[in-house]
Amino acid sequence: MRWLKIMAGILTSLVLAGAVSIYFFILQGLPSVHELKNITPTKLSKVIASNGNTIAYFPPEGRVVLEGSDIPLRLKHAFIAAEDATFHTHAGLDMKRIFSAFVADVRAVSFVQGASTITQQVVRSYLLSRKKTITRKLKEAVLALRIEKALSKDQILNLYLDRLYLGSGAYGVGAAALRYFGKECRDLTLSEMSLIAGLAPAPARYSPLNDFGAARTRQWYVLSRMVQEGYITEAEATDAYRDPMKITGESVALFTQYPYVSDYIKVLIAQRYGESIFDKGITVQTTVSPQYQDAAILSMKKGIIDLEMRQGIYRGPEKGISLTQKERVFSSQKNRMAWKGLMPYDLYWAEITSLSPLVVNIGDKTVELDPESYAWINPKGSWNPQEAFAIGDVIRLCHTQKGFVISQNPRVQAALVAFDLENSTILALVGGFDYSQSQFNRAIHAKRQSGSAIKPFIYSAAIDKGLTPATIIFDTPITYKSEEDEETWKPKNYEDKFYGPTMLRTGLVLSRNVVTIKILNDISLGYALSYLQRFDLGADLPRDLSLALGSGVITPYNLVKAYAVFSVYGQQFDPHIIDYIAQDGVGPIFTARNDRMKGELSGSGDGGRLISEQTAYIITNILSDVVQEGTGWRARALKRPVAGKTGTSDDNRDAWFVGYTPDIICGVWVGYDDMIPLGEHETGSRAACPIFVDFMDVVLNDRPVKDFRVPDGIVFARIDARTGKLAGERSDNVRFECFKENTLPPKEQSGYDDLLLKEVY
Repeated sequence: MRWLKIMAGILTSLVLAGAVSIYFFILQGLPSVHELKNITPTKLSKVIASNGNTIAYFPPEGRVVLEGSDIPLRLKHAFIAAEDATFHTHAGLDMKRIFSAFVADVRAVSFVQGASTITQQVVRSYLLSRKKTITRKLKEAVLALRIEKALSKDQILNLYLDRLYLGSGAYGVGAAALRYFGKECRDLTLSEMSLIAGLAPAPARYSPLNDFGAARTRQWYVLSRMVQEGYITEAEATDAYRDPMKITGESVALFTQYPYVSDYIKVLIAQRYGESIFDKGITVQTTVSPQYQDAAILSMKKGIIDLEMRQGIYRGPEKGISLTQKERVFSSQKNRMAWKGLMPYDLYWAEITSLSPLVVNIGDKTVELDPESYAWINPKGSWNPQEAFAIGDVIRLCHTQKGFVISQNPRVQAALVAFDLENSTILALVGGFDYSQSQFNRAIHAKRQSGSAIKPFIYSAAIDKGLTPATIIFDTPITYKSEEDEETWKPKNYEDKFYGPTMLRTGLVLSRNVVTIKILNDISLGYALSYLQRFDLGADLPRDLSLALGSGVITPYNLVKAYAVFSVYGQQFDPHIIDYIAQDGVGPIFTARNDRMKGELSGSGDGGRLISEQTAYIITNILSDVVQEGTGWRARALKRPVAGKTGTSDDNRDAWFVGYTPDIICGVWVGYDDMIPLGEHETGSRAACPIFVDFMDVVLNDRPVKDFRVPDGIVFARIDARTGKLAGERSDNVRFECFKENTLPPKEQSGYDDLLLKEVY
């Protein structure tokens, strides 16, 4: 018995010593919990539109740390009910849950069930790693007990809600509110709070952007738990669940309404101030108009989809969609339609349920498609939906003014840039069809051949070289031979015809290639290249006569900015998109009005003169005829003075239209990223100009009709359009032409002095 007592004493001592050793080993190197008392709230940076609406947020690394008072009480209740019902009563550990989880893990021989309290998750998020080891678990338990003694329950809960990952790049409830609903946390509804709370166990699986049905299932679980815990009534839970989820986020992890715009703004600011500026809480006031930006996006979508339908090439039903994927997209679409309705030129998923007649299910209703909805497919041949489709196939529909038509996710891309000429501001900017599919901003970065859109700059150079709109150029065959490789080049017009004596005006209005090449050759290539440099085109221009045909590459932004020089009567035009930047606790750090540093961030419209007022006006006057009599005829639909120019590169790979009124200038580019041809007849007039018209129709709707101002030094005279001379008695093809003073052509010899009608403004 004595030896047994001795052995028991030794064993007890060893156990106690081991326990003490383990305890001190666990304590060794444990982080202090007191630093959790001094967590600094995020200084959230935001982007404001011209109408005062917030259109983008820049949370540092997707994380938003809030003051406790900014987190709604019901949102706190939602997380407690769903994740840790005994949060207010336990001391950091829930022994009942730990025992239950231990039994489950032993049975499964793995970590299959969590038992962590909110306090333990705070430890894991702020102080320890997430590695699943016994040592880490023991340290977590010790720290949880310490936190409970050092902080209040409300402080612990706030720490948890500020750091918890909630999917799609959002850390914390503040970031999740911005990511999924485009609003700040304090503005969330009960329905939105319960959906966010449901993401906690598995953010990727339950994200409404990944699986809306799973997110809704979790949402109902949270609402049910809130009822059980007495936080809300059953009626409140039912009403909240019935509310449509106004999910505004896209699949790409961004906190913005207009991603191409916010990306561009972020780059501009980072170039000047560095990336760290966004951690300091800045407010960026922009010039972008949501009304015009929405109009730009819609007009671009319509133009692209219409183009693919004109070409009649249908790529068939969607491929490789599993039953699970199908359920997800239809569940999300049904919700979107419930709160957003049918939007023009949005694409909708549809499942074929009948072939004769052709009937589809779009999520919450069935739609019978008549033959007109697919008449565009292979219009020159035969196409039978009964042969092309099978029941169960998933297709895309587009909602147009005529109702639903069969459509597809387009491969064609487009870019649009619009400036306010009076204020030198950017009104709208679209960099592509769908940012979630391609983040490349074509408006800013796409270098594409300009085609005939470059011609106004060459004609401007010719006018400053001494030519006039009435100068006659002979549109006749010509051959050029290269001195290097002795190859011959025989340029021709788009129509493959030659038109003989042609006025300079007509050459630009009807975009005659041969006339432009001869003009370029006459004024000399070197002079023209030097002249074009003043427009800051930022282009790679060829050093040969193909320059006249637009073989050089240029970005849409730079081309539209260069055209603006004509519209502002020869002044340098540097548009800006940011009006001012204010930093929390500092005040304004940038103001466009006071900052004259050259560059996109602070561009001003009152730079130096690049060309004379008279030259700029003459080009504008000719470009007005491009709309009235030439390839830009579709812009006549605006029923007001418009100047513009189309452009089409070889094989219709690029389609352009740049046009302007006295108030607004807008440029549109259309093309494939891989530079394949757009298709037969898809020129700038047909592919790009309709997008311009649809956009400008919205922008100009509430603006008065204005005519282009005629500057001093411009005179008008009657000329013989056949000879380019002042009209005489026998002239039978007479028109008014504009000239710089002292550049009038001689009179047509008619035997007597004809009356010269001259108006000087």
